[in-house]
Amino acid sequence: MKEIIKIKNYKSRIDAEVDKGLLETNGIAAFITADDAGGMRPDLMMATGGAWLLVDKSDVEKALKLLQ
Repeated sequence: MKEIIKIKNYKSRIDAEVDKGLLETNGIAAFITADDAGGMRPDLMMATGGAWLLVDKSDVEKALKLLQ
């Protein structure tokens, strides 16, 4: 079973999507979790901690280097 790790927090889903694209372009599967009603209520993210970028535990080090 894979272990998924939160690696970075964002104030907006758009910023998270940009970094997700960077990781995926470099062969790292990435996911975003955000409580924003599927993008329809971005205002909800302010109350729930924003958007999180997640990757598999085995990719954390490589992902963090790419995001620097």
